[in-house]
Amino acid sequence: MVLGFCGLRHRSILAGDRPWPVTDRLDLKIEKGGLSARLLLPNVKSETGGHLVPSLAEIEVYLKEKGVRAPADIPSIAAGLERLAHGLSAEPIAARGTPPVTGTDGYLEYLVEFGGGFAPTALDRGGVDLRASLIRTVNPGQPLAVVHPPKAGQPGLDVFGHLIAAEAGRPLDPRLGANTERSAHDANLIVAATMGHVRLVDGAVEVQEFYLVDGDVDYASGNVAFGKSVQVRGDIKAGFSLEAGGDVEVTGLVEDCAVKAQGNILVKGGFTGQGKGVLQARGDIALGYVRNQLVRGENGILVLKEAVNSRLQSRQSVRVNGLLAGGKTQARFSVECQVAGTETGTPTQIEAGFDYTVAEEMTELRGEMEKMGSYSKRLEDGLSQIHDIEKLNRGLDPWTIELMFELERMRGKVEAKIRQQRDRFSALEKQATEPESATITVHGKTFPGVVIKIGRDVMLVDDVLSGPRTFYSKDGAIRVR
Repeated sequence: MVLGFCGLRHRSILAGDRPWPVTDRLDLKIEKGGLSARLLLPNVKSETGGHLVPSLAEIEVYLKEKGVRAPADIPSIAAGLERLAHGLSAEPIAARGTPPVTGTDGYLEYLVEFGGGFAPTALDRGGVDLRASLIRTVNPGQPLAVVHPPKAGQPGLDVFGHLIAAEAGRPLDPRLGANTERSAHDANLIVAATMGHVRLVDGAVEVQEFYLVDGDVDYASGNVAFGKSVQVRGDIKAGFSLEAGGDVEVTGLVEDCAVKAQGNILVKGGFTGQGKGVLQARGDIALGYVRNQLVRGENGILVLKEAVNSRLQSRQSVRVNGLLAGGKTQARFSVECQVAGTETGTPTQIEAGFDYTVAEEMTELRGEMEKMGSYSKRLEDGLSQIHDIEKLNRGLDPWTIELMFELERMRGKVEAKIRQQRDRFSALEKQATEPESATITVHGKTFPGVVIKIGRDVMLVDDVLSGPRTFYSKDGAIRVR
């Protein structure tokens, strides 16, 4: 809005004291809901050819007459008067109010630690603490989180000194996870409704029932299959299996057996045997060491000590905080270890920049394509024989004609299937390798016998390389920095 007009006597910078022409007046425009007062200064020439400019004092008087109580913005007004003196238009901000401060929203404070559990700590030598438990047990009534109420905002003032109401913070109504409830004594306190494994799932605290094996998984316990998390306070012996719909934590060793989890896997001991075992998780995997075994993870794989003669496959990254020797290690984005290979030249393959699940699907698809191609060839041979009979006999009996039509229909279906497989294979080829950002880092020594592969580029290490060294792919070759 624009407040009324006011004629003023003013002071001319160029022509001395002279009265303003009656027709020239100051305007005041109120903006931003009263938080800003903009001064509209008229551009008036003096009789001597200069420009008439009011004084700061006259501007301040004018603002008070208009009811403006906020302090005058002297630098802004002075800059506007300077423009006016040079014949330029000027609409400076003359005064500013104090905006209101919105209140703080309510928020949820967790009272239990939801850290990575076995995630690497920021130790100088790349250490990790496997003493932490992946299964965080809570008891009924144990506080899990507290809901903090919103706080009121701070009101503001417009340029006339009137209060501007502040918007209050919004209250939080948190979603209660499974087996949690509001405390009977404090509605803002969320507590466990039962004993179990506390987890954070999509921002909600839940208490998940878990299966506890208070000892080894062996003949006494039998194979374990549970739809939620499992904790083993001992070893998993060779020949047995464990499947969990949540996380798996093993205090001791895992031998030649299959352990599969829909969540994370933590093995505080090691994973060892004769190559008949597999650890497979849709989450992260962390273990003390691994020898002669297969480890497959949708997320990261972390080995505290050494990985020897093993197959490590991750769709994210692999980190070995010790020796990585023998076998094959594959990761989509990065592989990191302290020492790669051995002084005796143990063949060690380290690959990054490709998705092992895509490569496996391509291998399976290639086999299916070969089968379909062989089947298509047999159909072609059958149709060719029928056509030869037709040429010799100059006619076919009804049964042979029906067979020919059936073979033609089957050939059409097979060819369509082969085209579909080829299209899928081409699509997989495009996403099979991602070498652009993939890296392999060895902090200590890299010994001869190590094969570095990033995407389709390969490098054989034939001399000892002292670290730290990072291998990456550029312009069709493996580079080292």
